[in-house]
Amino acid sequence: MDVYQGAVAPANQIHDFNPGFSSQDVFWTVALPDSAVHVNGVSGAAEMHVSGLAIEDYGKLSNALADGPSVEATVSFDVVWSGPVTQRLNVTDATHTFAGEYAINQATVAWSGSNAAGFSFQSATSTSLFAETGHERNGIFFP
Repeated sequence: MDVYQGAVAPANQIHDFNPGFSSQDVFWTVALPDSAVHVNGVSGAAEMHVSGLAIEDYGKLSNALADGPSVEATVSFDVVWSGPVTQRLNVTDATHTFAGEYAINQATVAWSGSNAAGFSFQSATSTSLFAETGHERNGIFFP
């Protein structure tokens, strides 16, 4: 039984698209080119557009966490954060040398993926109930 985000994965899960593990054992994270992200910090608006990102389809979460066998895959997605900004937050924690400014807003997401075995999927565009853009500073970049 797979468990993720406090929930049990569906028993019939047959796809788990993710970038796997980096050489430093960081998982589910991939660097995107700067050109893929555009941010307007004043308005709280941002956009992320990725097309044809090479990743893996591990099938099940447990197989992905074990870095088990996978099928080559690609994904594309568009995320747009936009207003109205419903709240702005400024956080400073000098003890832990961390600061951030955040705008709570909404986001829309459209996603598609396909694998080398012939499977493909395209989502409808969905709108979030909660989204947030922000700018953080920590460590040597604090304050």
